[in-house]
Amino acid sequence: MAKSGSKARVPEDTTMHDLRHFYASVLIKNGATPKQVQKRLGHAKPSITLNVYTHLWEAEEDRTAGMMEATLGDVP
Repeated sequence: MAKSGSKARVPEDTTMHDLRHFYASVLIKNGATPKQVQKRLGHAKPSITLNVYTHLWEAEEDRTAGMMEATLGDVP
């Protein structure tokens, strides 16, 4: 790949497919929903996105208990 103005460099054998997976992984790691990733990648359905990337969402910490505690914590 030709050098750009960015300091970031990628290995010579990196493909556009590799970059696409990297892009999706970064979105997921930073909290993007399956629907948001689906739209960014141009998948026809969110199920396609989930079939490929479910393992990345599963790797995230389960925050659902904290969400309920934050909502119901002050309820007597």
